[in-house]
Amino acid sequence: MELDKFLNLMATVFGALGAVYVMLGILAMSPELMERQTHSYLDFSIPQIEALANQKAENVAGFVFVVVAFVLAATTLAFVPDGVRAFESKTVALGLAAVLAGGLYVTLHFVSQGIYRYQKLAMGEIITSRYLDQIAQRGRLEQSDSTNLPIYARALLDLEVPTGESVRSLLERVAAKIGKTAPPELDYSAVEPQK
Repeated sequence: MELDKFLNLMATVFGALGAVYVMLGILAMSPELMERQTHSYLDFSIPQIEALANQKAENVAGFVFVVVAFVLAATTLAFVPDGVRAFESKTVALGLAAVLAGGLYVTLHFVSQGIYRYQKLAMGEIITSRYLDQIAQRGRLEQSDSTNLPIYARALLDLEVPTGESVRSLLERVAAKIGKTAPPELDYSAVEPQK
């Protein structure tokens, strides 16, 4: 192997390793850790939840690009002999490269969106689980819960909240969404009309 090819191969390896090192920190961020980062002194921040979920999703997609680039560069430098001509026209080669890059970008965009939704929902489930635990510890719903519960349902769990749905019904649906059940002994008197 010629010196220039060897140095290009080493530069590719070090570049890929550097990107992997940076990515390990991002990939290691669990939904639990990201959820803790979203809390302010008062409560959680929905824009921050969305930003962290989106950041992780985009970094995973970027990591895939780095891996693909490393594999292509390493294969080219290590295994493709000098003088091999694949395309007679640069236009065809550029067109094929553009189509492949565009296809990979679109695919990774959809994968990234799936990762984003998963991460956001996972953080939402953690936050909502804590909220339901607080309600269960109190043993009753308060008037503020009738306002807060729809926010948790819509913003954190992507649940539809029909107009006029009772707080009891919404609480049961929210609990079911995160794999819990509403305690049967809860006092709903503060949020349900008196008969």
